[in-house]
Amino acid sequence: MQLRFLVLGIALAGLVIGGLVWLRSWQSTPEPVPPQVTVPDAEPVPVPAPVEPKPQVGVPEQPPEPVLPVLDLSDDFVRASVLERSPGLAAWLDREELVRRFAVVVDNASRGDYPRRQLGYLAPRGTFPIRREGPEGPEGVQRLFMDPKGYARYDRFVELATSVAPAPAAALLIEFFPLLVDALQELGLRGPDARSLLVIGIDQALATPLLEGEVELLQSNVLYEYADPALESLPPLQKQLLRMGPENLDRLQIYLRALRSELTASP
Repeated sequence: MQLRFLVLGIALAGLVIGGLVWLRSWQSTPEPVPPQVTVPDAEPVPVPAPVEPKPQVGVPEQPPEPVLPVLDLSDDFVRASVLERSPGLAAWLDREELVRRFAVVVDNASRGDYPRRQLGYLAPRGTFPIRREGPEGPEGVQRLFMDPKGYARYDRFVELATSVAPAPAAALLIEFFPLLVDALQELGLRGPDARSLLVIGIDQALATPLLEGEVELLQSNVLYEYADPALESLPPLQKQLLRMGPENLDRLQIYLRALRSELTASP
């Protein structure tokens, strides 16, 4: 009996001692340390380079239209505008009432008339040379011809008349149209607008025939007439243009065709 209690006591003591040993070992075992997780530094976000603003592509700004003076005060404005493009025209502009003069020229030319009073100061100096053939006297028949040497007298005129290129010349005329309209109205004209009237005058000049060979004349008192009835029946403007010779006339007509094209193409 005692032996059984002794064995039981030893067993209980073993259990207690074992439990204490196990408890001591459990408490002394360090808790596992979780591995350190290294978070990599975030890559720097690239900063975009500043974008330069693109120039706006659009319709270029149109320069403001010049303010035209009134007709009575327009000489200096017209003179400066023309001389800026062709300084050689200074002698042509050495007059007063420039727009009014031009209005008379346009009106006359549109009807085929030659504005001698307005353009007479531009005529070459001296008389037009005449070549004579045959005996002179009451019994002889002397023939008269235009001397081709006289054509050169108009070289400078044509050179200056065509000195401003057709495109800027048309732009300049269109700029002056309001003044020209006022001047034409002073003449009592209420018909075609200034552009149409100018084109009609150009067409009169373009209708002038280019002659080949000698041009025979007849003398009537102190004046000369064309011996060819077809030439003598031409409008005064065209008969005057024939005097500059075929080469000068051809050069002038080439210019006028281009000018007409620019005038009719512009809005």
